[in-house]
Amino acid sequence: MLGTRQSRADPVLSSGPVTEAMSQSSRSIERDLLTAAGAYRLADALELVSGVSNQNNRGGFLDNFAIRGFLGTPDGGAEYYVDGFLANRGMGPPRDPATAERIELLKGPSGALFGDIDPAGRVNIVSKTPAFTPAASAVFTYGSFDTARAEIDVTGPITGNLAARLVVAGENSDGWRDHVSLRRRVVAPSLTWRPSDAVSLTYVGEITRFDAPFDRGVPAIHGDANGAPRSAFYGEPDDGVTLFRNERHQLTALAELGGDWSINGGIAWRTGSLKGFSSDQSRLIDNRTLWRQRRSRDFVVDDLSARMEIAGTIGAHRISVGAKGYLLDYAERWMRRNPSADNPYAIDVFDPVYGGQPPELLPFTNNQENRWSGTLYAQDMWDVTERLTLVGGLRFDAYRQRIINNRTGETGRAIGEPLNFRLGARYQISPAIALHGNWGESFLLNSGTDSAGQGFAPERGKGYELGLSGAWPGVDVAVTWFDIRKAGILTNDPADPNFLAPIGSLKSRGVEVDAALKLGSRWQIVGNYAWNDARTDDASFATAQVLNVPEHAGTLFLLGRFLDAEGRGLSLSGGVSYIGDRAGAIDGSGLILPGYAKAKAAVEYAFSPRFTLRAEADNLFDARYAQSSYSPLWIFPGQPRMVRVSARISL
Repeated sequence: MLGTRQSRADPVLSSGPVTEAMSQSSRSIERDLLTAAGAYRLADALELVSGVSNQNNRGGFLDNFAIRGFLGTPDGGAEYYVDGFLANRGMGPPRDPATAERIELLKGPSGALFGDIDPAGRVNIVSKTPAFTPAASAVFTYGSFDTARAEIDVTGPITGNLAARLVVAGENSDGWRDHVSLRRRVVAPSLTWRPSDAVSLTYVGEITRFDAPFDRGVPAIHGDANGAPRSAFYGEPDDGVTLFRNERHQLTALAELGGDWSINGGIAWRTGSLKGFSSDQSRLIDNRTLWRQRRSRDFVVDDLSARMEIAGTIGAHRISVGAKGYLLDYAERWMRRNPSADNPYAIDVFDPVYGGQPPELLPFTNNQENRWSGTLYAQDMWDVTERLTLVGGLRFDAYRQRIINNRTGETGRAIGEPLNFRLGARYQISPAIALHGNWGESFLLNSGTDSAGQGFAPERGKGYELGLSGAWPGVDVAVTWFDIRKAGILTNDPADPNFLAPIGSLKSRGVEVDAALKLGSRWQIVGNYAWNDARTDDASFATAQVLNVPEHAGTLFLLGRFLDAEGRGLSLSGGVSYIGDRAGAIDGSGLILPGYAKAKAAVEYAFSPRFTLRAEADNLFDARYAQSSYSPLWIFPGQPRMVRVSARISL
């Protein structure tokens, strides 16, 4: 655990005791540390844990990351969960930090979440839910690039057994990229009903609006990922903003059955749309003139999920058995027009002039995807002795996938019933030191079609981890070795980056170190380091390197609190993150995104427990860096120095 947990974890929304016991490399980033670290994006929070790297952000409309070298798809991004339900199947908007109580990074095969196994790991974001003690807070922030943000969080009881919470956040910014503004809104209501001490039901809703121009970043110039002006926008302001709409509603329940047995479950429904126009870099001529491709997007997703689990103990065995399933409808409609010598729709890299005549759009992709999936899983954690614990789990999936190409009338189908396993062991060498080992295998359905209009086979994976962890008063350290292989991972097609293609196999191995240290009652240090050797073995790709995955990366973050008995006083925080060299392309260009170090610092003063002022700076020394890349033409530059001041009022 990183930070201080303010409330008891809801076992329906969070990882379970088996994950906490067997996945020693996993970490939970608590609300107080998220605030202290200035986590305004999911990527900010994940810097605090080893083994995570930024990936292509799909024009600014995607939270995308790799865990232990394994990527999500370039278009859909890495899968992540909210309250134990997959939250971006098909697509999902960038997360707003205001709604999160904690962020769990569940690593390795034992980082299973309600039966879902991935040898690399899972991210689960736990939402703020109602408290039966009244509380209210408001945070108002103003920062660089005319960024204004407000958050309101109110909770408390309505009756003796019913409590409510409402989180509202809004953000407007001119943006640090020319002509790339941002308007974000989120409303998250929730209710908790406890008709008895043994039963609780919780509803969580979330309505998100995310509006911004679609921004593909900058091209490499003479092979330099930082060669173009980092603030220059190469789209067309007249394209307007792309509109992302997302709505999520979930209802979960927990019933204590007595004798350490319980049953929990829930249902979640999510719908969303992404619509807009863009002018995207397509070809670079003479390292100065960009030809552009005109595009329109019209995506719609409808996702219904449900799950149920019964868990309890029989002697030395902790057993859980569950079922889950989902129905997905995902429509992906694109139109585009490639540039030509007759109509290059060009713009100058170093002196962009807007207002070019866009070419008429032509149909490109019009797919309707439907999935039906059901899962049965079981696991047993067996305390063999006081020192030795074993865990075994299995997961059976039955799925049906249909992708209709509405342009050609062709229909692709995928049907399967895979069975996957995981095994783990933990040995307590002493009260403070433990060894752990985990092995597991996984499968994941892939969306979309290739350049020939055909669907993709599922992604399959297997891997193991071995680790040593130590926990003493104020000290928490974990060192883990992992070795994982996956096949069928999608990336941009090296023959035509407008399409996706599966990697034959991607193998990743490495070492991770995570540590948290408390120095007395005032200081806390969080640090991590990862060495990651990720390689592909597909002969159709010009390089074995993996996009955006550094071989070396690490973070050091320091937090000091100097508060009196009444909660008044000064808090200081600061840190630095280092990201090593990474591959910026897989097309044979050999593009490398250079390594960089990025610092942040903050000072905060609590005049009382009810009023706090804070000033913070991200990228304190204004480092110039490339954050991630899709290709040599689509490189997203890192944000320059950002300074913010905020006031927090609590009641």
